[in-house]
Amino acid sequence: MVYYLIGAPHKSNEQQAWLEMEKHVLTSGISRQAKGRLLQTEIGKFKLGNLDHLMFINDSLLKQDSVVESLLKKIERQYLDVTEKVSYDFVIELKEGPQSIENFLFSFKWNDQTFPRASALSELVKAISSRATHVETDLRQKSTSYQELKNQSQQVARKEGNLLVKDLVDVLKEPIVKPRDFIYSDYLTTLVAIVPKTQVQEWLACYEFLCENVVPQSARQFQIEDKDNLTIWRVVIVKQSFDKDHDLEVVDKEEDDKGKKQKQTSVEEFIQKARDKLRITVKEFEYKSQESKEREKLRLDLKSKSDHMNTTLKQACEKAFSDLYITYIHLKVLRLVVDIAMRFGAAEPNIQCILKPDQGKEKKVQQSLLKLYADPSQVGLYGTKEELEDTEDFFPFVYVPINIP
Repeated sequence: MVYYLIGAPHKSNEQQAWLEMEKHVLTSGISRQAKGRLLQTEIGKFKLGNLDHLMFINDSLLKQDSVVESLLKKIERQYLDVTEKVSYDFVIELKEGPQSIENFLFSFKWNDQTFPRASALSELVKAISSRATHVETDLRQKSTSYQELKNQSQQVARKEGNLLVKDLVDVLKEPIVKPRDFIYSDYLTTLVAIVPKTQVQEWLACYEFLCENVVPQSARQFQIEDKDNLTIWRVVIVKQSFDKDHDLEVVDKEEDDKGKKQKQTSVEEFIQKARDKLRITVKEFEYKSQESKEREKLRLDLKSKSDHMNTTLKQACEKAFSDLYITYIHLKVLRLVVDIAMRFGAAEPNIQCILKPDQGKEKKVQQSLLKLYADPSQVGLYGTKEELEDTEDFFPFVYVPINIP
C-alpha cells in the first residue's frame, strides 16, 4: 500500500482547490475507492530560512528518510521472525488509544510537543534522528538478549534424528540405564557402540577381537528404540595396553616435539577397528547420573526465559514500530513543507493533502495529477525518476510517497 503527500499552488482558495482535486482524482473513475484529506500543517509556523538553508535541510531529510524506512522494515522483519508470522498489521499507539495506520494518517496532526515548529529546521531534523537512534538502540539490546538466549537453548536442545546424531546424554539416562552399567577407573573405561540390527550377530562375534584390551563378555545392549533400526551397546575397555611394544603406530599422526610418532591408545584403536572392519560407530561417553537431569532443568529454565524474552521483544517491536512510524510521518510532512517552500514559496497559497490511490492505480493517479497541475505542453517533462532516468522524481507538484507499510 502506498500513500501520497501532495503539495501544489492554487489561485482560488483552498476549498476550491480541494474540490478540483476530488473531481480529477478521487471521483474521476480512475480510482473510485481512493481516499484523500487536506493537511493543516500551517507552513507559516515553521522557521524555514532562506533557499540555501532549505536545500540543505531537504538533503538531510532525504537521507534521514532512507534511514528511518530501513529501520521500520528491520523492525517488521524482527517482529515477523519472533512471532513466526507472514504478515502483520501494526497499530499506532496514541494518547487517545490505538489506531490503524490508515486512521492515523488521515487524522494526522503535527505534534508540537515532540517536534516544536518554532524550532530551527536543523533541530527538527536532529530530533527525528535522535528518536530513530533511540528506537534502534533499545530494540538492538533486547534483540541481542533474545538471540543469546536462543543460542543457549540451541546448545542444550535435544538433537533430532537417529542414535548416530543424538546427544547420548539425552539417550542414556535413567531408568533406561543404571550407574552400574558404566565402569570408569584408572584402568577401565566404557565405550558406547551404535550397531545396526542387521549387524548385531556380527558385532557379538567380533567385538572382543578388535583389540586385545577388550574386557571379554562386557558388551551389553540398552533397550532403546530407534526409527532407523539401530541398537546401542556398551563395551568395557582396558585403557592401558598389556604389552607396550604392541601399541600401533599411526602413520597419519603428526610427530610430537621429540620427533617420535604418537601411539594409538587402546580406546582409539578399538574405535578405529570397529569403524574400519565392521563399519560400526563407537563413541567415548562418560555417564553422569545427574547430567541429564541438570540439562533438562536447564532446558526448561532457558525455555521459560526465552518465552518471556520472546513476549518482551514482540511488545518492544510493536512499540518501536509505533513510535518510529509517528516520527516517520512527521519527517514526511516536513519534507512536504520544505519542498513546497523551496518550489513555490511559503507565502504563496497552496494545497497540502494526503491521498490513498487504489492498489494498482497509482500510475493513473499520477497521470491525473499531471493533467490537473501541468502545462499541457510540458506534460512530457514530468515523471518518476525511473521514467525520467534521473536521480529523483519531477512533477509540477510536490510529491512525497509514503511507502510503509
